[in-house]
Amino acid sequence: MTSLSQFDGKLLDGLEFCSKVYKLFEEIRNSDGGITRFRISKRTVSNESSVEKKLHEELYPICRYVQASYRLGRYISVRWVDGYQSYDAELEQHGEGITQNIYPKKSYLEVTCAMHKNEYLAREILETKGEYSSADDLRRLKNGEIESNAVSYTNNDFIDKDSTLVLDRISKKAKNKHYPENTTLIIPCYLRILYLSNEWDTFINKVKDSLPVNQFKEIYIYDSVCLYSKILYPNRE
Repeated sequence: MTSLSQFDGKLLDGLEFCSKVYKLFEEIRNSDGGITRFRISKRTVSNESSVEKKLHEELYPICRYVQASYRLGRYISVRWVDGYQSYDAELEQHGEGITQNIYPKKSYLEVTCAMHKNEYLAREILETKGEYSSADDLRRLKNGEIESNAVSYTNNDFIDKDSTLVLDRISKKAKNKHYPENTTLIIPCYLRILYLSNEWDTFINKVKDSLPVNQFKEIYIYDSVCLYSKILYPNRE
């Protein structure tokens, strides 16, 4: 099994980085019990995150950003750093876009996941039963099983709840005043239900309208299930 050492501290072309991440994903997925480990990733005894957890919460989100940003005139190299520093990856960029000062030569990425408090139950019930209605009404019974009931929403109240989750994550990250210059915040969103495109637009507008003051160069938000994504530029003090 390929380990995370192939990424840690290594400067890789962005597309090569993505290729290696996807290869590792497929190796684990096709191994015995791999899908279960992805759905129910746990922390090891040493309190270090599992490979599956790092893939979900750091490496794959970085790939999403790199693939959305890599283009003619903007060639990106990635150095993922495992540890407790104030960022998850360093980017080195070159090309005409950098020469013309459109993009910085060096920047950083920090990833934070916005998810429902019952997301871990949602993953587990997908593994054991194959379906559920919404993360809003999942609860563990005394016998250890997870109960799922149908949930109804009025107008856009589910969007209000999801946008609040994202804004809370941004606010918590913004409290750290020690991010390097040109840090992008990446937010994978684990939304409580599948969104239509117009619902995603409403969601993004709600986040944008209430965006807290922060020091990030940009905030890259994407839906973890669908292909929706958006870059927001923060309010400055």
